[in-house]
Amino acid sequence: MITIDALRICDGERTPLDGVTMLLTANAVHGIAGEGRSELLRAVYGLAVPESGSVTSGGHPLRRRDMAYLEAEPRFWPGLTAGDCLGLVRRYHPASDPAPLLRRLPVPPAAEAASMPPNERKRLALILLLMQRKRVLLLDEPFCGLDAESVFVVQQLILQLGCEGRTLLVAADSLALLDGICDDLYVLGGGQVQGRYEHYEFQRAIREAGSAAGFPKK
Repeated sequence: MITIDALRICDGERTPLDGVTMLLTANAVHGIAGEGRSELLRAVYGLAVPESGSVTSGGHPLRRRDMAYLEAEPRFWPGLTAGDCLGLVRRYHPASDPAPLLRRLPVPPAAEAASMPPNERKRLALILLLMQRKRVLLLDEPFCGLDAESVFVVQQLILQLGCEGRTLLVAADSLALLDGICDDLYVLGGGQVQGRYEHYEFQRAIREAGSAAGFPKK
């Protein structure tokens, strides 16, 4: 279980998280929606330092080596091709074969990763993340920039990873994209958790939260 306890994150004059507490069960897919969702994932991964509060697993701090994090807007070093990136990750994770993922999320291996269109950059970033075979996956806007076919593929991959026993935190700006793939949903707003919903309560989440939490209803 991942325990987020009274987490407070400040960003200049903004306080996107102000005492957020969550109990995230292991081996499940947790949807995160609303204002502050990206800051939450950054804090869990250790990229944002909280002013107070903690993120732990089994009473111990989460280790970054156990996690993989997908940025909302993936960035790559100039000059590296998609094939170079795949080769670098495979060097550190030799048991990972990108071929099955490339069949589902194709990218041109000779293209410069930093210059690829958003759809292909997001596909490549997802493949690189999944090749690492981490037990905790933090996905910030994994559907943003993808075409409809790729969105469906990523949704199916998330379902598959959940069935394999991974723990996923999936942040998205649309409840429609999370419906059907998450075990539960946390809605953030005003720095707080505004509601938690089981997978069968998504329509109630839409009615109760709506656009007030910072995401569209559809």
